[in-house]
Amino acid sequence: MESNQITYSRRLIPVRVRFLSFLLWWMLPALLWSQSDASSSQDTTQKIKVESSLFGEYFLKEGRYVQKLSGMVRLRHGNTLIFCDTALLDVNDARLTGNILIEQSDSLRLYGDSALYFGDRRVCDIFGDVVLVKGQQELFTNRLHYDFQTKMATYWEGGTMSNGKSQLTSTRGYYDVERKMVYLSGDVLVVDPEFNLRTDTLTYSTETQIVRFVAPTLITQRGSRLYCEGGFYDLEQNFAVFENNPQYEQDGQRGRAKKIRYNGARQEYVLEGDAFVEEPAQGRSVRADVIRYNAETEKAVFVGNVFYRDSAQTVSGAEVYYDRRTQQYQIRGRGRVSDPPYIIEADSLAFNQELGNGLALGNVEWRDTAEDYTLLAYRADYNRATSFVHAYGAFGDEGPEGRPLMLSRMEGDTLYLSADTLISFRPDTTTDNRTFLAYRDVRIFNQDLQAACDSLAYHAADSMFYFFKKERLPVLWADTSQFSADTLLLRLRNNRISEMRLRENTLVVQSEDARMYNQIKGRLNTVFFEENEAREMHVEGNAEALYYVVDDAGRYMGLNKSESAEMRLYFEERRVVGVKLYGEPQGKLSPMRQVGLTETQKLDGFFWEMQRRPRSVEDLLTKPNIRAEPE
Repeated sequence: MESNQITYSRRLIPVRVRFLSFLLWWMLPALLWSQSDASSSQDTTQKIKVESSLFGEYFLKEGRYVQKLSGMVRLRHGNTLIFCDTALLDVNDARLTGNILIEQSDSLRLYGDSALYFGDRRVCDIFGDVVLVKGQQELFTNRLHYDFQTKMATYWEGGTMSNGKSQLTSTRGYYDVERKMVYLSGDVLVVDPEFNLRTDTLTYSTETQIVRFVAPTLITQRGSRLYCEGGFYDLEQNFAVFENNPQYEQDGQRGRAKKIRYNGARQEYVLEGDAFVEEPAQGRSVRADVIRYNAETEKAVFVGNVFYRDSAQTVSGAEVYYDRRTQQYQIRGRGRVSDPPYIIEADSLAFNQELGNGLALGNVEWRDTAEDYTLLAYRADYNRATSFVHAYGAFGDEGPEGRPLMLSRMEGDTLYLSADTLISFRPDTTTDNRTFLAYRDVRIFNQDLQAACDSLAYHAADSMFYFFKKERLPVLWADTSQFSADTLLLRLRNNRISEMRLRENTLVVQSEDARMYNQIKGRLNTVFFEENEAREMHVEGNAEALYYVVDDAGRYMGLNKSESAEMRLYFEERRVVGVKLYGEPQGKLSPMRQVGLTETQKLDGFFWEMQRRPRSVEDLLTKPNIRAEPE
């Protein structure tokens, strides 16, 4: 054996000295290190101790001994145990090779093929198939630097961390074992049963199982994609918050907001702040301050400045509940639906797309922009396919106890109509022509026209109003004229009265002073208007006329009473200026000195109705409408 090398090996020692070699095996390491141990007896953690090995060699290198151990090597450095096949100890550093295992007392374990261990600095570089194990956490890499004092593991040539459920892969990584934090950068990939994540930088807490994003991040999950530039994902609770330009795509749906929250346990997404979701293929989109959506039930809640649009309508309001499967929505709080040609506003709105039925409740304002009319009511039920609307109750404080009101534009003016119930629909869905029904105590008010009847129908196809009798005759007033019959028809042209038809028990009364009454009656009566004033009247069947003749100064000259099978009367400025009688006519003109001015002449069935005549819009809404007879 050369002088600069000391070697001990069980294979080189003769049998007769085997006992001696056994003593040297255990004693020599202690003798070699006894001086250094004595000098550092106050700090036993600073020097690497050899606890066991099968073979050992000593080399003299630059005036110091270098020890080579092989075969089941076990070393101790303070609270750290080192196992390997071969160890080369140089002062307080060690070069380790083969089946390396390094354990810290806090249950951390390091595996590798080779390693450089620096005892004074208490750091280690480990190579090969490197595995770091801490509890449920495992870190796999080809090269790892570990600081036993700071308990910081670092890799920069690619690594993967796993907790048994999720895997985090990156080019570079820092694992703070003490603080239970992982910092990853460079082509970061997270693979979890619930999602996959790609980013450039993130942090991960091994204790809380929370991943934090600090760079542009893309998450994919069961056909959905989500992008953000900040936020976190709780792997344990399957809960996430995505911030800094978050946006997602899922099943043909796209969304964005200032912040997106995700709850995997409830399959719920919450978009907060300028939230926007669209489905381009279906032509649907929604904007709101907050959007809540459950992917399992496909139900959503839109809150704050809501504006929803689809191919047929728009919906706006403070709070909207929406079912994506049935396309049913409900607006809570004042809301608005634009479903051309209809615009609906109410305190609460609900619509079922599958059935086509809707309900508007509370201060309902229903506008038909095509027919240019508006319904004001407490409640309106409607169907989109048939354009059916059923309205009742009052707009305002009276609510369900009041009466609905219809407003229709007529030549720069407004026609008001009220009844206990108002109904509108399209009898033929192939056209836009509507039918309008009103029943029970119908009243109409316009500056030029007022009416009252038991029930009413209006057909847009021929612009005709039908006034019907049930208990009381329908009555229509135009300026100083009163029209009544069992059935009364009124035609509009260009939003003006063009024609009136009276059927059975017809009576027309006109009076300037409510003292002298011009009267016309018959079985059928047709009145033709110009500029909303009667110009011609055609009376058929038992026609009778009783009217006062006046001079150019408006003075009464006499009373004309005519009877015939048929007659035509012509008017100017509300006065009879001409009469034609047909079929054995009879007529008599009586001077005023015979008729007198104090007693009204009357035809059979005469009446002058003032109780039911509305004088204002308010008169349409009272129950009942009663006015005193004039003096």
